[in-house]
Amino acid sequence: MTLHGKLVDICIMYGEKVILESLKADIGTGAVIGIVGGNGEGKSSLLSILANEAAPTMGQIEWFGTQPTISYFKQEDDQFHKTGYVYDEREYFSKWSVPHERDYTQLSGGEKMKRRLSRVFAEKAQLLLLDEPTNHLDQESLSFLKKQIHSYQGTIILVSHDRYFLDEVAEWIWEVENKKLTVYAGNYTSYRQKKEENRLTQQRLYDGQQSKIQQVEKQISDLKNWSSKAHADSTKHEFNKEYYRVKAKKMDVQIRSKKKRLELELSKNTIEKPEEEKEVIFSIEGNKKKGKRVLEAKSISKSFEDKLLFQNASFTIQSQERIGIIGSNGSGKSTFFHMLLGEESVQGELWKSEAMNIGYLRQTVFDLPEDKTPFEFFVPSDFETRGQIQTLMMNLGFSKEHWSRPIYTMSMGERVKLKLMEFMLDKKDVLLLDEPTNHLDLSSREQLEKTLSAYPGTILLVTHDRYFLEKLTNKLLVFENNTIRKVEMSYKEWMHKNDESSLEKDLLKLETEQQAVLGLLSYMKKNDPKYTELDQKFMTLSKQINELKKK
Repeated sequence: MTLHGKLVDICIMYGEKVILESLKADIGTGAVIGIVGGNGEGKSSLLSILANEAAPTMGQIEWFGTQPTISYFKQEDDQFHKTGYVYDEREYFSKWSVPHERDYTQLSGGEKMKRRLSRVFAEKAQLLLLDEPTNHLDQESLSFLKKQIHSYQGTIILVSHDRYFLDEVAEWIWEVENKKLTVYAGNYTSYRQKKEENRLTQQRLYDGQQSKIQQVEKQISDLKNWSSKAHADSTKHEFNKEYYRVKAKKMDVQIRSKKKRLELELSKNTIEKPEEEKEVIFSIEGNKKKGKRVLEAKSISKSFEDKLLFQNASFTIQSQERIGIIGSNGSGKSTFFHMLLGEESVQGELWKSEAMNIGYLRQTVFDLPEDKTPFEFFVPSDFETRGQIQTLMMNLGFSKEHWSRPIYTMSMGERVKLKLMEFMLDKKDVLLLDEPTNHLDLSSREQLEKTLSAYPGTILLVTHDRYFLEKLTNKLLVFENNTIRKVEMSYKEWMHKNDESSLEKDLLKLETEQQAVLGLLSYMKKNDPKYTELDQKFMTLSKQINELKKK
């Protein structure tokens, strides 16, 4: 591997808190490096330092030759629309299927992502930094992004929680965990396999050392008992007192000797217990006593200037229904949510139950008071409420110091969790979830799925995560052909209806099945008898999908 640069003892701190310490890693020329880790572990902070937007607290980045040109795609960028064109970008908009005639603020979440991606790829920098580039993208856009990465001439370092994506593009994985960085060669799957092998090896060594410690400690305990008896005997017996005193002293010497040997061995080679992966716990109750209808649309329409999103759409949503909202980027899904919240005007009649208490999780999570701490945001009224809120924060993977940290210092994944906390405390009975798994690490995604499965209220869900969609919803609102229609079937049933056969349809079927297999694998231990079979099925499906994409 030809080296482009390297991290030399990088340390990142916020105030007195160490986020990352003693980071060392090589950056290969032309490499594609995926950074993985839990929410708040410091992934985005590391990218910011690589982009020269921030300086490390200690350490440095050494580049070989001249410093490379750098393009930085941020996880979210609410200031992007205020920046002018740095060159004629419009030729790249059509390449990414982005409407160039519309103002940035009028674009959907997916269209905004594609416009920002088109800019950083068009800059053709020697080092391209991508922070969660797959969020909000539909399958067609995701496939195009993969092609762009494969054909890119420079070095790419990217943060992602998408295992598929990392499996298909990454050549190296940097894992950020417990303030440290570990480098693995290969894609996400090979990284997980290697990590599990390392964990099992560490567990065996740890168990072996613990067994030896227990053995020596038992010997010391036995010697102490014998020594105590020898000392007691030396005072009880009138004859042979010297014999018992000598015996007791010898045993004392043996005890000190064994203690020293044990301490010496541990000082040279203390084997740490393997870290358990963090468990995240959500719990949203919701109010259950509501009428049957939540909302009803009668001939509703919406357009922006000359772009028609949908027209003459009529449907009803009942209490406790779980509705998946599907459609391509720019079809009006997020706009529909804004209409429900009264943030967008609507043509036609859109009736909403006055009793419903709506919780809206936006794509970008910029609707939190960034200068406030969680304590100031939630404002506990008494000691009991404060304890409840702090327990929720710990269950969601926050540490004690987060309680008094300003929200602007927190990662996007942590902000998503704070919004979910707000819903929990307010017992929302209707949840509008716009790409809820964006920014969440894998364990948080899995736990969110379990929580929403048990949630008693109404869910309207927009997501490009097909596995998440299939697991959580049983009905659909389909945005297509400039209208909205309610479909009384699950996503999987809708995909297989009428057994329609086309390249796109076959591709979507395979990808849905692949997502389902991945979901099962994510809950399964490596030693489960079915793991190998499912893992092989995942690889087979991946191969079939790649072959279809070549057609």
